[in-house]
Amino acid sequence: MKFDSRVIIKLVIWSFLVGGLLYWLDWTPKDVWGWLFDSFATVWNWVSGTGIQYILVGAAIVVPVYIINQLMSRKKNKAPKDGGPSGGSG
Repeated sequence: MKFDSRVIIKLVIWSFLVGGLLYWLDWTPKDVWGWLFDSFATVWNWVSGTGIQYILVGAAIVVPVYIINQLMSRKKNKAPKDGGPSGGSG
């Protein structure tokens, strides 16, 4: 990642636009960071509570399907494409 003048100009423009949007919405940086941390805390509480049960049930379905899919694709890739292992008519 390089920081040339184009990148710096883009960062300044985006900072100005986002700052203007925050001003227009009457949000402070404290409001934005508070919302982010509250959202993370809500997701964390769900995952550490009942969410882990749903994740485990989903994994009980997804992981075997993934393994079967991988085994089937390996079997297809190992099948000879020219009619036999020797490749000739002999």
